[in-house]
Amino acid sequence: MSTDTMESLAIDTLPATARELAQLIGLQKALRLVETLGGTTFPVPKRETKLGELRFNVLADVVGVEAADAMVRRFSGTDLYIPRCAEALRNARDAAICTEYDRLTSSMSGNEAVQRLARAHRLSDRHIFNILKRMPVTTVNVGGAVQLSLLG
Repeated sequence: MSTDTMESLAIDTLPATARELAQLIGLQKALRLVETLGGTTFPVPKRETKLGELRFNVLADVVGVEAADAMVRRFSGTDLYIPRCAEALRNARDAAICTEYDRLTSSMSGNEAVQRLARAHRLSDRHIFNILKRMPVTTVNVGGAVQLSLLG
């Protein structure tokens, strides 16, 4: 997940479980957990058996020992569903694309910026155009000069 996407992600757009994880272990570690185990139910160990230690090590490999300890203290012995956060991540990605588009169009044409964004995000140029069309735009690049939009 790109840094721009993470910066565009608002914690309040995440599902309740993901928000709780972000508050407990931090947003970056929670997103790493979502990226690795999102969409699955993870049995949070009590660390009383070999299987519990194995599960703890899996968790620690993803979020680190300190965060895994915090999760065990909070969720020990429960089956924790880790959400995919697809909508929140998609909205953050789209906001990052719009921000990057605005930055790029100060030095290149809109079509060049769309091509670059499509390659960078592994999306089609048509999809980038659709994202830009959906998101509120306050400026328009006209011949390299950025002007306020009269239609916005």
